[in-house]
Amino acid sequence: MSEQYAGPRETSLEAGGFVKGVALALVADNHDPDGLARIKVSYPWHSQPTESYWARIAVPMAGNGRGAVFLPEVGDEVLVVFEREDMRFPFVLGGLWNGKDKPPESNSNGRNDIRVIKTRKGHTLLFDDSEGNGRVELQLADGKRLAIDDSGLKLDDGSGNVLTIDTRGGAMSLKAGQRISLQAPSISLEATGSLSLKANASVEVKGMPVSIN
Repeated sequence: MSEQYAGPRETSLEAGGFVKGVALALVADNHDPDGLARIKVSYPWHSQPTESYWARIAVPMAGNGRGAVFLPEVGDEVLVVFEREDMRFPFVLGGLWNGKDKPPESNSNGRNDIRVIKTRKGHTLLFDDSEGNGRVELQLADGKRLAIDDSGLKLDDGSGNVLTIDTRGGAMSLKAGQRISLQAPSISLEATGSLSLKANASVEVKGMPVSIN
């Protein structure tokens, strides 16, 4: 038995397939043929290779066509409890980190400010409750990033295109790596104060006709 799954070794009752309380298990299959978001588990502490029937997972919310779907990956460690103590019929209470599979956030400073949801590929949803620096951040594995904090919003595609909204300064900026295009049946630009148009090369204005007042 691997050290990261070390726990009480089986008793004679458990060897017969009956377990009181909770137990450690490994995800053996997460492809439920009936589409009910169930998994199969195996028991690394059991003397005989054993795989459960399809096990339902306890989730924060579940209902008809709604709820939270977070299936564990094959090989993940989970905590299970058994229907009538029969280890063939487990219910999955939740996932467990261990000495091999580490969490995406370690709370290294002890302030417990960060909450994270991170997928297998690396897509990340982060909530930061740091005093004076709270933020919510959505980041894709390829670097695209949306960050919202007390000062505003920033959308960065990782390729030089950036939208920034400064709520404190009442400003908005849009930066493109190559080109910005606006297209609509009617476009209106209006400044309550001054308006400045500047180009480092030629300026071309076309219309039918062009009217400047």
